Amino acid sequence: MSKQWLAALAAGLLTAAPASALEIRVDPAPVYVFDLSPDRGIYDVLLQNILVLNDADQPVEVTGLRVELFAMGELLSSARVPATKISARAAQFAGLDQAGVLSMMDFQFHLSTLLPEGARLSGDASLEPQEAYLNSGLYVASSGLPDTARITVEGPGADLGQVEVPVSRYQSPTEYRVPVNGRWMVVASADAAQHHRWVLSSEFAIDIVRMRKDFMSHKGTGERLTDYATFGAPVLAAADGVVVAARDDRPDNAAMMRRPDEAFDAYLQRVMSLQQAILAENGFEGAAGNHLLIRHTSGEYALYAHLREGSLRVKAGDEVRAGDAIAQAGSSGNSTEPHLHFQIIDGPDLNSARGIPFEFSGLKEDWISMQHRHLRAGDVIEQE
Repeated sequence: MSKQWLAALAAGLLTAAPASALEIRVDPAPVYVFDLSPDRGIYDVLLQNILVLNDADQPVEVTGLRVELFAMGELLSSARVPATKISARAAQFAGLDQAGVLSMMDFQFHLSTLLPEGARLSGDASLEPQEAYLNSGLYVASSGLPDTARITVEGPGADLGQVEVPVSRYQSPTEYRVPVNGRWMVVASADAAQHHRWVLSSEFAIDIVRMRKDFMSHKGTGERLTDYATFGAPVLAAADGVVVAARDDRPDNAAMMRRPDEAFDAYLQRVMSLQQAILAENGFEGAAGNHLLIRHTSGEYALYAHLREGSLRVKAGDEVRAGDAIAQAGSSGNSTEPHLHFQIIDGPDLNSARGIPFEFSGLKEDWISMQHRHLRAGDVIEQE
């Protein structure tokens, strides 16, 4: 914040900027909900990136950011980012931007499209002309299915501006089957506690592993890739489509796995360093390792990631039918043990597409209903 702005504010010479002084951008929009408990009508929303740009010719002080969820005009729930967190986040993102991290992770923050040419990120809650504040990951849950999210920027004594974006429970026109045979466990999903949810490009992805009869994913100490029941398991096409991208020349990454005698903190530091190196070199495409991308008639794309080296049975341009064997599960790219990463995205570019929700049809019933809901970590899935 400039000394001149502080002095003017203290003297009462400046009033809150009009709403037109701010441009509020939300990416992606519309926003899709995730089923927390659909039988009880509980859903959640994550606004991945909110950019607040000062288009005025004077500084603007941001004292809060709030989001309110509505259904047919009725307020369902709200969440708020206070001034202290805004200042801390502004400083954090300005530092990451200067270090080149935000451009390296453009698949997450989309600053290349969000931030206008000539604008820059502010390092604090005071936005000078053509400065912006980036808020990544504003989460709110609601009892009821919302249809609108209202984002409001607060200033000293008054709101500075607001924008509304549509919210919906996305319904895919494509019917997807489970991309494997047998009983598998969902170990990561779009739950807010899971890493996928906070990454724009894979927000609604799932990771699944094949479990042994003893409910372990591997035999022995799990030091070798071949110890895992998932490794080498057939991967099947989830729906009819055309292969648009195929890669299987990357080695399965045994170095990512935790060593039997390795302390967790030491392992976490080591694996994060390995993963960051892959992201820095190849972005999300590198993190996916060996992968297949299949286009469906709906315009959706299914991504199958971390596939086994040399295991692809199809190539770009091939047509596939639901249930066809297309590859084997592996542990390439940013994979800490053999598993299948599956997601649906809205475009062919892995570094710019967004993840979209999906459901599997024809699931066998477990101890809870598996029908017409988003999968969560801990679900056991099997095709009928």
